[in-house]
Amino acid sequence: MLPEIQSIDIAALYNEQFAVIPAATPELQDQAYALRYQVYCVEHPFEDPAQQTNEREMDRYDSHSVHAILLHKPSSAVVGCVRLVLPTASEGVSALPLRQLLNDEGRRRLDQCPPDRIGEISRYAVSKMFRRRQGEALYADVGFFDLSDRDSRRLVPHISLGLMQGAGKLAASHGITHVCAAMAPALMRLLERFGLSFEPLGPPIDYHGLRQPCIAECEQLLAGMEKRNPGYYRLVDAAYHGETASSQG
Repeated sequence: MLPEIQSIDIAALYNEQFAVIPAATPELQDQAYALRYQVYCVEHPFEDPAQQTNEREMDRYDSHSVHAILLHKPSSAVVGCVRLVLPTASEGVSALPLRQLLNDEGRRRLDQCPPDRIGEISRYAVSKMFRRRQGEALYADVGFFDLSDRDSRRLVPHISLGLMQGAGKLAASHGITHVCAAMAPALMRLLERFGLSFEPLGPPIDYHGLRQPCIAECEQLLAGMEKRNPGYYRLVDAAYHGETASSQG
C-alpha cells in the first residue's frame, strides 16, 4: 500500500504546483524535444546526440505521436514530458516501435488489440531537478515509497501523477482504449504501487537496459488505481474521462 496520505488534499497540492498541457503546438513540442535531449542524450546516452539537431531529441515515430508536457507553475519550467505513439491508417499496430522488439508470442497478443485503439507510451522524461531522492537517476518518485509516513505526507509524488494525467489526456483525445510500453523494472514497480498493473508481453528485453514489454486496457488500469489509491485515481480519471465524469463518480 501507499504511505498514508488520506488527510492530504492531493488535487489542491498538485494543482498549486503543476499543470499538464497537451503539446499541440510546434512551440510546446519543441520544449518536450529539448527535455528529451537533456535526459536521453546528455544525462543518459540512450540516443546518440550526434544524430540529433539543435539539441532536440526526435525520432521517426514523432510524426505519428502526440505529446504532453508538465509545467512547474512556480518556476514556469517544463519539468516532464511523455508521448503517445499512435497507430497509422496504413500500418495499424505495426506502426508502434514496441512491436519490432517483441517475440512471436508478444506480437500475437499485441495484434489482438483493436488496431486503431492502441497507443504506445514512451519518452517518459523528467527534469533532473525533480529526480533528487536515492535511486531516481532516471525515474522520478521511485524512492517515494521508501520514505517515512511523515515525509511522504509532505512529498506527494507529483511528477509521476502529472505524467499519468498527461498520458490519460492524450489517450482520451485520440480514442485510445489500450496502451503498451517497454518499461524499466523500477518504473513498473512504481506504477504497481499506484495500482496500475500491466500484463507482460513476452519476456524482458535488452533495450536501453532491461525493459519489460507490457500492455493494459485503460479502464482496467483505472479500476486498479481506484481500488488501491482513490485520491490519485480521481485526478487521473478526470484526465481520461473528463472533469465532469470524475466529479460525478
